[in-house]
Amino acid sequence: MFGTEDYKKIEKYRKHFLIFNLMTILFFTGISFTKVIPNLKGFDLVSTFIVFLIYIVVANVFVGIFVRKTQMVFFISLLFSALGMGWRLWLEWGEFSLVEHTNIVVMIGYPCITALIITLLYAVSEKFKTKKIVIVDRK
Repeated sequence: MFGTEDYKKIEKYRKHFLIFNLMTILFFTGISFTKVIPNLKGFDLVSTFIVFLIYIVVANVFVGIFVRKTQMVFFISLLFSALGMGWRLWLEWGEFSLVEHTNIVVMIGYPCITALIITLLYAVSEKFKTKKIVIVDRK
């Protein structure tokens, strides 16, 4: 949902934006996974909204980097969200506040759902980008 100039800038500096996206996914999944899962200790609706906005930005940057590579976006998001969550669990291993979050469903489900959300936002944003480019090219 960026403008055409933004996508051109992203395409020009692909490596920089790819590193930005990977670090964003890594750190935000590590920081936020204890705050965005409903019915678990530490859930905060404001944090969930902020993380969702960050994922919208990440998906739109992926639209500029990868053209019609939905599977690649899914696997990159899955890998780095799992790494971010694992990084946080490794840093705080043994903390009492993480006991609820070491459930196998959370440890497998959260990276999968994060990757699915980013991929769905990517697919929607890619459709808007292609429609916008077609409309601009007709003028």
